[in-house]
Amino acid sequence: MNKIKKGKHIKVLFHLEQDEDGYPPFSIEGLWCKKTGNGTYIVDNVPFYTYGISLGDEICVTKENGEYHFQSIVNPSGNSTLRVHFNDKRMQTVINKLFDMGCKVEISNLPSFISINVPQEVSLKEIEDVLTNMQKECERLAYEHGVVRQNIS
Repeated sequence: MNKIKKGKHIKVLFHLEQDEDGYPPFSIEGLWCKKTGNGTYIVDNVPFYTYGISLGDEICVTKENGEYHFQSIVNPSGNSTLRVHFNDKRMQTVINKLFDMGCKVEISNLPSFISINVPQEVSLKEIEDVLTNMQKECERLAYEHGVVRQNIS
């Protein structure tokens, strides 16, 4: 039996619910998670499709047929997750601005799709204000909340 060492990364599978239009285009999202010393795992990348989970969340998993599946959140990180779809040449400008504000941004393999981790110490309202202003300037930009843990007001 292989034991996973503390700090070692594993891929944890999160089961997704698709809407009537078949979105998201996948039924499972795999997220890298890091083993803690107490048998739980810390989510170590920003989700693109999974709702209710954010970078840094401590989770429990189950193992079935050699695969790890999300079971529950043990300790939420306090971070929020946003997802942005846009079709504009200023994508890198938006990403740079978000980095400058303290966010972590991951770029999807799908064109013009990013996920954003908003750390608990960063103002979610200020991030949303930047995205709302960019909506006015860009040809197409839409964002959604994957999970909100900060006070928006």
